[in-house]
Amino acid sequence: MPSRLPQAALAAQAALAALAGPLLAGGAAKVLTPADRLAWPYRSAALRAPHGPRLAGGAELGAAAALVLLPGRAAPATALVTYGALTAVAQSLRGQRCACFGAARLAAVGRSHVGANALAATAAAVLMTADLPARPRLRAVAAVAAAAVTATAVLVADRRRAAAEAGAERAVEHSTEPVGGVRLYVSDNCPACRALKQLLGTMEPVRRARVETTVVSSGSELPPEMADMSVPCATAVDAAGRPVRAPVSGIGAVKALIDTITITGSEPAHAA
Repeated sequence: MPSRLPQAALAAQAALAALAGPLLAGGAAKVLTPADRLAWPYRSAALRAPHGPRLAGGAELGAAAALVLLPGRAAPATALVTYGALTAVAQSLRGQRCACFGAARLAAVGRSHVGANALAATAAAVLMTADLPARPRLRAVAAVAAAAVTATAVLVADRRRAAAEAGAERAVEHSTEPVGGVRLYVSDNCPACRALKQLLGTMEPVRRARVETTVVSSGSELPPEMADMSVPCATAVDAAGRPVRAPVSGIGAVKALIDTITITGSEPAHAA
């Protein structure tokens, strides 16, 4: 039987395995989630869906396996390279919808994403100072536990975001402020935006004509008050174009907001 590890070495092994957990959860989510449900940010070459998510997910799963199996400094070196790359990717995608964990409704990529990946990369760099023996069974158990914790946290965040969107939808439905039009912000890589476009197609033309749609590629193109929101998001304006309600995000809340646009009987039904 292998000798028992000193406390410090055991803690280092657990920390290394903990770094494998998010990679395992995120990689599995990308590989298993249907491509049409992913808000995948890449639209060109080999990185576009459905191949891109599978490639990225497979790379994360491979990195997680390396963190579990490799001896010495090779495992933390793999973690350093992986999380360093994820930090750079998160920085480049700031403001776009997060597809880190499949279809989970998470906040748009922002400082928290960049910071979490950078912190993991820093931890990996610290672990490189120790020459860790291979302990695949120990690491595998800890990695699966870390993946389960990660998946649970993602599920909780997803449900909270869904509840927040439902609350915003109810607030829109109960507001009495007259709405003259809606400024809608969408992106090309957003499944919810595509579904909303189909819903808009079923509305009467006069209502569709009151929706001003802007296609954005990142959160930096959103108004300041909506910078932390995910698309689709929208704000209501009066007849003079002044905002009259708090902005909302999510397909349900946006659809409810568009439904509140005031249409007078004198407007032609054939308006485009």
